[in-house]
This record gives sequence, structure tokens and C-alpha cells, in this order.
Amino acid sequence: MEEVHLGSITLTKYGMLYLEDYETAVISDLHLGYEDVMASQGLFLPRIQKRVILSLLEEIFSRYSPRQLVINGDFKHEFSRNMPQEWDEIEEVLEYITSQAEIIVVRGNHDNFLRGILRKRNIELVDSYTLGPYNFVHGHRDVDLKGITIIGHEHPSVSLRDEIYATVKIPCFLYSPDLIVLPAISIYASGTDITKSDFLSPILRKNKRDFEVFGIDETLGILPLGRLSSLLAPSGDY
Repeated sequence: MEEVHLGSITLTKYGMLYLEDYETAVISDLHLGYEDVMASQGLFLPRIQKRVILSLLEEIFSRYSPRQLVINGDFKHEFSRNMPQEWDEIEEVLEYITSQAEIIVVRGNHDNFLRGILRKRNIELVDSYTLGPYNFVHGHRDVDLKGITIIGHEHPSVSLRDEIYATVKIPCFLYSPDLIVLPAISIYASGTDITKSDFLSPILRKNKRDFEVFGIDETLGILPLGRLSSLLAPSGDY
């Protein structure tokens, strides 16, 4: 299926959460400029991520026509400065988004020098954003939950194994009535396997939930995988 409706919240095969009541699309963890950062460390990757993300955004706007788009942290990848590729790619993505909708950018832990890029377009970089009952924070810092809190940062994924023991790791949404975790949009963010690893986010470590898990597959779309407790290894404490 291409999407799952949970009241006024829609989880989509694009890794985008859509808030129908507010005509708002939410994505997280683009990590633009990743290839440039890896090249500076001697690992050369094809520079395809920007093209993939722009194609994804075009599909989102074509299908949902959101009035507003929230980037919930980690728009860029490099911690210490703005790499040339980051600057150029963020400018191009911003140009496309702002031609379609209002944009809200929530600060992630990778966004240390993002403010300088956004300032050219009079876009504010915010630590959190509230929209009706929804509270958006990236998730790298502990906060008190308010209303329905939506975070990124975790890059949640699930490893699936078939009958011949071939394994694939797919990104996923984690859903509970008051806390939702978004998958990473970056094609290079393979993610934390939530069935095998402790959570990275202090919010998730502090606020235990038996999330509903929804995997994302390019061909099959949204895959309801059941409760987190049913996927955990025997040592899991949910």
C-alpha cells in the first residue's frame, strides 16, 4: 500500500508524514552534502542523493500539494562547516521547496552552520516547531513530550529475512499516539535496526513505547510490521 491513515496522520511510502488537517508534509534527515564529506575522507561516492531527493519532493508535491513542508532536522551532513556541495545542494532544494510551499526548518545535530545558508532566504532555523497538537523536534536532545511529538534523528530501520536467509534492512516509521519517529530521507542513512540496537535518541530512551512499526519498501510501499515488542530479540524490554 502507498500510505497508511492513522486518524488525520498519513504515513507515506516516500518516508514523508502528512498532516491532513494542516496540509503539512514532514520529512527528516536529508543529510545533503554527504558525498562531499565522504570525498574529503577519501571515500568517493556518486553524487546522486540530491537528484533522488528532488525527485522525491516532486512526487510529494504532485500527489499531496502540501501548503507547508517541515524539515525536522539534519538538512545537511557536515558538523563543522558548510561544504561547497552542501551549500549548492541546499540552495537548489530550497529553491524548489519555496516555489511550492512555506518551509519550516527545525535544527538537527548536523545543522550547526545551516543558519548562514537559510539567512539568504530569510528562513529561520528553529529548535522546535508547534502546529496545533503537534510538536516537532529533531530528537538529539531530551525534551518533555508535548501533545503529539514528532522526531527524526533515530533513522529507524528493520532487518527482514526471507526463507533462504537473505536479509534486507528497510527504513521504517515508529508510531504511538503521542510520539512518532520519522525515517531518514537520505539514501545513505541505513539506520538503526530497532530490533537489535538501543535507541540513539534520549527522548526514546526515556519514553519507552511499544510502537507500531511501518516499514517502507520502494516496490511494496508501506508494510505494517506489527508492534515493536513482537519484533524485538528475547532480551528486549518492551
